[in-house]
Amino acid sequence: MIPLLSLSLAATASFAPLPLSAPVGQEADEGALARPRLVVLLSVDQMIPEQLTRLRPAFTGGFARLLEEGTVFDAATLDYARTETGAGHTTLSTGCLPRSHGIVGNGFFDREAGRFQYCVEDEAVASMTSNGRVEAPKTGAGAGQGRRSPRNLARPTLGEYLQAQIPGAKVASVSAKDRAAIGMGGRSNGSVLWWDKLGAGFVTSTWYADSLPSWVNEWNATWLERAGGWEWVPSLPDNVEELGTAPDKRPGERPFGTRGTELPYTLGDSSSPARLAGEVYQTPLVDRFTAEMGRVALRELELGMDDATDLLAMSFSGCDVVGHGFGPYSREVTDLLLRLDVELGALFDELDERVGRGRWVAALSADHGVLPLPEYVADRGQPALRVPLAEAGSFTAKLSLELSEALGHRVRVYRRDGGLVMDRRDLAAGELTVDLACDRLIEIARRVSAETEWVQSAHDYRAVAALTEEVTGVDALLRNTYFPGRSPDVVLLNQPGVLVPSGLGTSHGSHHMYDRRVPLVFIGAGVSSTTRSDRVGTEDTVPTLLSLLGCAPVEGLDGVDLGVR
Repeated sequence: MIPLLSLSLAATASFAPLPLSAPVGQEADEGALARPRLVVLLSVDQMIPEQLTRLRPAFTGGFARLLEEGTVFDAATLDYARTETGAGHTTLSTGCLPRSHGIVGNGFFDREAGRFQYCVEDEAVASMTSNGRVEAPKTGAGAGQGRRSPRNLARPTLGEYLQAQIPGAKVASVSAKDRAAIGMGGRSNGSVLWWDKLGAGFVTSTWYADSLPSWVNEWNATWLERAGGWEWVPSLPDNVEELGTAPDKRPGERPFGTRGTELPYTLGDSSSPARLAGEVYQTPLVDRFTAEMGRVALRELELGMDDATDLLAMSFSGCDVVGHGFGPYSREVTDLLLRLDVELGALFDELDERVGRGRWVAALSADHGVLPLPEYVADRGQPALRVPLAEAGSFTAKLSLELSEALGHRVRVYRRDGGLVMDRRDLAAGELTVDLACDRLIEIARRVSAETEWVQSAHDYRAVAALTEEVTGVDALLRNTYFPGRSPDVVLLNQPGVLVPSGLGTSHGSHHMYDRRVPLVFIGAGVSSTTRSDRVGTEDTVPTLLSLLGCAPVEGLDGVDLGVR
């Protein structure tokens, strides 16, 4: 059973990374000659550590090899409060917490612009597809698509550290999600690719390239035919329920379009690329395609084929997308993970063959955990609550009304990105100062929250900003999430087991342990085979990998070398 426990924008635009260590010259010492030729950074979006333990008897591929040959950390946690994809991938790839790298979630309130901003949004760039540059509309269908870059990242990523220290290091980062591919690739000079939900296959942005490589174009020319009419027929072991997999078609599951909630599912034909691309995104095909593109990059870029250590980063999004609909213990997620086990096994075999066994090293983790379906949780006697959209809306409307009455002027309040934000246009129109309005808002929010069963606490962002290194518990999680200029006016924390607002399916994003526990495994050159239970974080991944690669330590990281040799 899963345990359930209760910068300013201007500064980022002129990004100045912390000092990097001196480059490692071609005339390296004898130890450097044995440096791994390739480092592989893997993320399984929304994977909880229980998946590795409950499905271990059924694994025969990459997950099995990780568990048998690697250093497994079974108590790894995310030590910050907003457990979302953008923050998780950037923490994994930078060695820093959100308080340092600036990606505090999937989005944030931009105080200077007075609006909400997607974490990898960049209106100065365009999408780069196999058909060339595509300028996405600013509103309507496809708005902002492809307008993506690492401009909001305030710390370098692993690929940047490698390229600063090792001349000739190459980088490729691939994911179905732009915020995952960019969060792992950062400002590296290389190929950063993500899945286009409008049907263009894998794309990048003009921040990274003036055109897609020919090998990406060749792959993109094949996916429509292969995906059209694809049948998701499960191949589950007979003892699947003994492995902790729930029965199919359960209360709380969100239907896969019009196909219901029971396997098998069949995708539409290839006549509508955009529709089919969206369906691929909701099935194990998205992970197969990500694995294929990563392995194509491995070959075409000749990663790991010389002594300049390269990076291949891949984030597999299927577990998250499918998990949101069906929950982590569903037959759909179980089948998806068993398929991913096979894909990772093929990847590791190819690495052994091409790069050489003992000449590559890999780390696998996740960007966040997840709350199981509330119905599943409630059946086990633990707290669980779905908050209807109307009730969540009433909560925010009440805050807006009471704040407006207290200030003598209409001020709209929005509930987004981990808290409450006041509409700056209303403050300006009423000639109200932000501090005065925040004083009133936090007073009202604390009182209304105390009257609301699903809200645990409300926190003034100014108090969060003043927290010091010495704080512990929830205060430490809040401090590690805070980044100047990117916090809501009031941070809200929900009670355990709460989904708000909630339809069907499930989600994540809270400070509770079920959202913060993740797997963390290292494998490859110099890594010992063991299981450790010390409390570690994903910010420890980069310093550990740099140590395994024989690189000089990097200043300013929040993580530490875990010593996995």
